[in-house]
Amino acid sequence: MRRTLALLTCVGAATLANAGTFKTITIDSDFSDWADVPAVDDDSGDNTAGPDIGVTKIANDDDFLYIYNTFPNGLSLGTFTAIDSDSNLATGFDVFGLGLIGSEAGWQNDFPFTQDAANFNNGSGMSGDFFGSGAALLDAFANSTERELAISLDILFNSDNSLVFPDSSVNLLFWTDAGLGADGQPGGDLAGDVSAAISYTLAVPEPTTLAVLALGLIALPRRR
Repeated sequence: MRRTLALLTCVGAATLANAGTFKTITIDSDFSDWADVPAVDDDSGDNTAGPDIGVTKIANDDDFLYIYNTFPNGLSLGTFTAIDSDSNLATGFDVFGLGLIGSEAGWQNDFPFTQDAANFNNGSGMSGDFFGSGAALLDAFANSTERELAISLDILFNSDNSLVFPDSSVNLLFWTDAGLGADGQPGGDLAGDVSAAISYTLAVPEPTTLAVLALGLIALPRRR
């Protein structure tokens, strides 16, 4: 998917559009390429015997959404990714009934499935990269203190062929129903962990120096 703006009308507008981090990440268990990407959430230290969802970082390029998570206790398998495709809590699955997200698209580890307000998995599925099913590209597929994923920005809902990512706004939640955590519920009733509800805006690349100079020249008044 080509998310790059075809024409930058002014430098100020391009800067305002870069709310996220535009970067291509290689999914290979070498996490050094995340070093300059800012954290969007840190929920470390509140789940035992299951994935303790820690630091989350997010980046994107024209084609993929990239996600990095840490797990301080070394347990990562069984973590879910939830995405609210239409930014409407009422139309999607409300994880644990906490009112944090209405998820239409979900992944357990790398496995994709679709959701609605009445169904954790409504069975309709998705299509596109990866593996034709909208699966995430995940490394490492094992319990680990870190993981990274890539999700295609072009994947479609099978139910109506609409885009999972219809615009630049991406609302996410990371969660698990495994463990002995008390995150998000009074009295410690929740066995599991949830991140904060995360709102991410897809970034566009910064204009090159030559592009900035060209825009400046266009703005110069002509001499009479």
